[in-house]
Amino acid sequence: MRISEIRLTGSWFIIGILAFAGGLMFLTFGCKSPTSPNGEGEADIIVYSRIEDILDIYMDGALWFSIKYKNSIEIDNVSMGIHELQARNQKTGFIVDSETINVTEKIDYAWTIEDPADINVTNNYGQTLKIYMDDNYLFDLVDEENRWIIDVSHGEHFLKAIRANDGKQVASITLNITEDQDYSWTIKMITNDI
Repeated sequence: MRISEIRLTGSWFIIGILAFAGGLMFLTFGCKSPTSPNGEGEADIIVYSRIEDILDIYMDGALWFSIKYKNSIEIDNVSMGIHELQARNQKTGFIVDSETINVTEKIDYAWTIEDPADINVTNNYGQTLKIYMDDNYLFDLVDEENRWIIDVSHGEHFLKAIRANDGKQVASITLNITEDQDYSWTIKMITNDI
C-alpha cells in the first residue's frame, strides 16, 4: 500500500467519524424539544415552593401532589384553558397561595409559591410605643427593638405608633403590599415630638 493510499483511507475514516457524530447530535438535540412552533409537545405547569411547611397542591379542585420546601414538581400535559391552582398547608388546611393560569400554548408555565409578605417594624423613637395596623393593636415595642408583622395580605395597610406613656400618636405610614416580600417601617423621633 502506498503512502498516498494510507492518507486517503485516513481522511475517509475521519470524515466518517464526523458524519456519525453529526447525525448523533441531530438525533439527540434536534428531535427532543418538548415544544415547537407547529404545536407539538405539551403544556406543563412547574410548581416551586418557598414555604417551609409541606403543601398540598390542587388544580381545578383536585389534589395533584404534595410538595416540600424548596422543591419543584411538574404538572404534565395540562389541557388548554384556564386552570385554578391552590396551595394548602398540609398541617392546617389553610390556603397559603392561589394562582390562575391561562394555558394557551404548549409551553412550560411556572408558579412559585411565596411566603406571604411580612413587615419589620423598628422603634428608634426613644420610648416604648404601641403599634397598630388597620386600627387593631398588635404589640408594644420598646426603644431599639424590632418585631415582625407576619403574613400580611395584599392591599393598603395603615400602621400607627402611639406613645405608651401618654397615648399620643407619634408616627404613621400607609404601606401598599403588592408582592410577597419583606417590607419595613422604622420609627424615628422628630424633635417637636418631645
